[in-house]
Amino acid sequence: MATKTLLKSVILVESAAKARTLRKFISRSFAVLSTEGFLQDLPKSRIGVDVEKNYSPDYITVRGQGKLLAQLKRETLNARRIFLATNPDARGEFLARQCCEIFGVNPKSFCRLRLNELTRAAFNAALENASPIDENLADSFQAKQILDKIVSHRVGEYFERKIYRGTKVGRFRAMLLKLIANLPAKNILSPKEKLTPETLQELAFKEFTYSAGRTHLVAIQLYEGIKLDGDDAGLITYPDAEEIFPASERRKPEDVKEFLTDYQFKLYGLIYAHANGQKFGTCETTVPDDANLMAALDSLGVEWAQYYAGGISSLIKRKYIVAQNSGYSVTELGKKVLDALNGFFDEIFSADAYNSVTAQIHQVAAGEVKKIAVIDNYCKKFNPAFDSAMATLGEDSAPIDEPIIESDVVCEKCGRKMLIRHGRYGNFLACPGYPECKNTKPFFEPTEQTCPKCGAKLLRRTLPRGLKFYCCERTPDCDFSTWDEPQAINCQYCGATMFVHRFRGRAPMFYCGNENCSTRKNHPVNKILADMRARAELRRERKEQLAVKAAEKSVAKPARKKSKSK
Repeated sequence: MATKTLLKSVILVESAAKARTLRKFISRSFAVLSTEGFLQDLPKSRIGVDVEKNYSPDYITVRGQGKLLAQLKRETLNARRIFLATNPDARGEFLARQCCEIFGVNPKSFCRLRLNELTRAAFNAALENASPIDENLADSFQAKQILDKIVSHRVGEYFERKIYRGTKVGRFRAMLLKLIANLPAKNILSPKEKLTPETLQELAFKEFTYSAGRTHLVAIQLYEGIKLDGDDAGLITYPDAEEIFPASERRKPEDVKEFLTDYQFKLYGLIYAHANGQKFGTCETTVPDDANLMAALDSLGVEWAQYYAGGISSLIKRKYIVAQNSGYSVTELGKKVLDALNGFFDEIFSADAYNSVTAQIHQVAAGEVKKIAVIDNYCKKFNPAFDSAMATLGEDSAPIDEPIIESDVVCEKCGRKMLIRHGRYGNFLACPGYPECKNTKPFFEPTEQTCPKCGAKLLRRTLPRGLKFYCCERTPDCDFSTWDEPQAINCQYCGATMFVHRFRGRAPMFYCGNENCSTRKNHPVNKILADMRARAELRRERKEQLAVKAAEKSVAKPARKKSKSK
């Protein structure tokens, strides 16, 4: 008689690291699967919101997630039950509701597990207290998402006629850019007694000069789980909650030090010390870099912890600002963006307007206001400002292509100065004499970061599939090169450029580019980089061997032909 296969209940989470930790302390009757973030989202190439019909969104499968989505549908098809254990905040609630729609789960059923920490006791408690989806909380995230998409898309329509195609800015980034351009000389951080996400980032900067992005990433690592002597466990509560604590199974920093990176140990030590009323570190003063901006945002009453790191990164990526010395400065393109906004969107992108929307979104979460009302109220103020800005361009205005930039590289075939062109896989150099001269070359874009070996500037080359390669501008005299992205911050111990190594399904790993730095001792990235160099050397040797064989073959062929003719 055939035995029946026991159907498992499926728990969906948003990251592989979180799934790995949960699997360590749940029974075999559960399967934990990761969605790797959103499975569906608003499209990037168009507005994706019907502004005429109650701002209804048009969600599509996220690019690159189609294969995973199909796999998850297969694995959940015969599940006994499906639980949603995404992060316990508005974004996590929206993702949980999205999963209900995709996988056919009744959102009113007891399907939602809220885990403020990843421990066995917390999981058992969440399972006992499973609840329906909080529609109001999910709506609050959706209201912000739709509102931000409308604003960024329409400002982009204005910018592509005022500046050039591809220039965009959103509500938070516009406010942040304006603040950077008009930042007071000095602000003092005054951390609060509660360890909020903002306070954690302020303290981490004050004690260790950690950027907001690094602090948030390391905090997520501590929450999602660390391998402790063969076991995985979360060390802190959810770092985007109103207050942060060590997990209920409190472990002293010294007891877990051997399992943590230097960054993780310091941040966990700070959180542990704060929770136990202890003083951590000796730093009493702050310097400008991110500290000025954090303090300025605090003084304006802006909730910035979840958006600051992404906002700064976006402004740098779009070349609106550059990191210089201990702060940021606005580029010429950034000044054009500010000039284009000036006079039309001053009130719309002010801190007061941002705070007003934030307060209304909190009201949506509490069930006091409908999401449509928040979006409609903001659009009633935004639309006249947008129309006034567009009216200055004239009825015949058309999108402007990004200006073609002439490089200093001379075409070796015809002597003209080559142009920087945009291609499918990034920038490249092309001769302006096309079609008479079809010469092209790879383009290495200069960066603000310096080579950790010789101190010269680093160059960046964009390759197919979005890959980026970095090397020293003194190549081949200096042999430094890497696939890891250089950061806008330097090592606090030796001053060398910091880099980030990214993994698939895991949190990124930050490290100092100087191999002789004290922070690189026993650092896990050492083995990773050594393996990468060994594989690259093996590929080079194989390529040389193939070249030798091809040369031998080409020499041998004419000899055989000659003998046949005889």
